Amino acid sequence: MPADALSVTGVEAAYGPVQVLFGVDLRVAPGELVGLCGPNGVGKSTLLRVLCGLHRPSAGRVDLLGADVTAVSAVRRVRLGLSTVVGQAAFGSLSVLDNLRLHGYAVAPARSREAVDAALAVFPRLAQRAQQPASTLSGGERQMLVLAKALIQQPRVLLVDELSLGLAPIVVGGLLEMLRRLNATGMSILVVEQSVNVALSLVDRVYFMERGTIAAEHRPADLAARPDLVRSLVLGGHA
Repeated sequence: MPADALSVTGVEAAYGPVQVLFGVDLRVAPGELVGLCGPNGVGKSTLLRVLCGLHRPSAGRVDLLGADVTAVSAVRRVRLGLSTVVGQAAFGSLSVLDNLRLHGYAVAPARSREAVDAALAVFPRLAQRAQQPASTLSGGERQMLVLAKALIQQPRVLLVDELSLGLAPIVVGGLLEMLRRLNATGMSILVVEQSVNVALSLVDRVYFMERGTIAAEHRPADLAARPDLVRSLVLGGHA
């Protein structure tokens, strides 16, 4: 049986004396699209920081593509095949093209230009705006830019945080379709999403967090006829 693309086992994490994560277990199988939902303040962002290497857990283990990366730096994890999409961060004064070129550090110099061209082919709208400052892009276009930067790193595992935040539904629909297309290529994806409706329309499985731990795990089909259960999970009061 192949190793999980990404997994955490018994992970605990704290900020100083304040513990935030308590024995978290989570897994993403090869080629799987998994969601992580829950209300604000339950530890989703901290878990994401642990996964990408920005926060060292106080206990537990993180595995990436079958290798223990618990003590591996964030930069090294990128080179091992993990990329993270957070918000709509970009260098506003730089052009779209230059923003993309900056992310070529994760690939061989000879392939950097090829990787940038491939990312622009996936997002034709960005190609049309390649010479514009990133600050002139719309919210949806900035989200495309962040996804394109991650693609340049050629990840095997992609972490996506709050893809739909602040965007119009029609824009969100296009971005979700892009994630489906990336997943169809074999990329394993974990989507951290506050909107449970967005998550359930996209993923194969979904985890719900509550008070720093995993409270429940379900498949979207199992929740389709259980709005009461979904409501309790979203509000942080699972049965």
